[in-house]
Amino acid sequence: MELQGLLFTGRCSNLLVADGRYNLTASPSFRLKHKSSSQRVRAALKLGHVQRSNRTSTCARGLLWRWGVSKIISIYLLCCLNLVALAQDYPSLSTSSYGCEDVSSYYASVKGLKGKALKKKLHSVISKHQSMSYKDVWDALKFLDAENVDRPQASSGIVEIYSLRTISKNLAGKPEGWNREHLWPRSYGLISGPSLTDLHNIRPADVNVNSSRGNKYYGECNKKSIQCLQPANKEAAYDTETDKERWTPPTKVRGDIARAILYMAVCYGLHQPGGQNLHLSDSPSIENREMGLLSTLLKWNEVDPPSREEKLRNDRVCKFYQHNRNPFVDHPEYVNLIWKRVAPTRRSLHFPARKELMK
Repeated sequence: MELQGLLFTGRCSNLLVADGRYNLTASPSFRLKHKSSSQRVRAALKLGHVQRSNRTSTCARGLLWRWGVSKIISIYLLCCLNLVALAQDYPSLSTSSYGCEDVSSYYASVKGLKGKALKKKLHSVISKHQSMSYKDVWDALKFLDAENVDRPQASSGIVEIYSLRTISKNLAGKPEGWNREHLWPRSYGLISGPSLTDLHNIRPADVNVNSSRGNKYYGECNKKSIQCLQPANKEAAYDTETDKERWTPPTKVRGDIARAILYMAVCYGLHQPGGQNLHLSDSPSIENREMGLLSTLLKWNEVDPPSREEKLRNDRVCKFYQHNRNPFVDHPEYVNLIWKRVAPTRRSLHFPARKELMK
């Protein structure tokens, strides 16, 4: 049979094949068929079918050495490129400090305030922050919502907000992956500017589950109703719920979501030049930019206090990205100092009508 695969020329042509199964021509070069270069060289040198001279042995060792060095260099370069690409996904470690990092002094100006006065002062504290591009939000979420909260750079996955599943960071924006979920929906007044890319309001979500939520406001549906689905989507967490209007996230993150929505109402809820003038209500309205349900969000803030993960996320948004904080993560008690705590009535559960109530 004719040998094809590896070509020996020059010094390496002094190979004698002793096995009669191979057909060697008088040419100073021949071809030997094997799967890889290393296998071809080893086969030529080590199999009992081949005899070699000292010059052939030296040549083959040289080929093996050069092949090994090239492999090492290739692996090294590949690792370097991966590290560079990975580094671009995460914030650089900066020695700069920001006012939001000193939590006690950050809120010093709001001491003793409540109601509208507290809301207005908190607005002045948190509204002036670094704005991000919508593209940069992808990389920020890979860091902020990493599966391993203690080593987010080393984590290969992120946690989706409505399914609570871990999914590969590499599936960002893919049809089978995850996308950027605005907890306060864009249709409720997030037109452009900082509110559209505010990281306190954006979380990773499964593409299909995010589509099921759409722009539904947050609330608990009537479990006895045939229109109340649980889970809200086959890929969502088991304790999610939804009907035609409401969306109930997993129990574990209901407080997180409530505090994010409350933050948006304070950060972008005043009549400032170019502001969105967002509001909370038990009668949500896209036209009036009123999100809800307020009474449900107030309840979730109380029954699900800030977790360690939520606090770490707040710290990192401050340190690495926007340089502001969500005050309701640091001080959940501010919520009831601004909004009156009113238990939801039968009407507010099923026929929303209550407007935003403030002390």
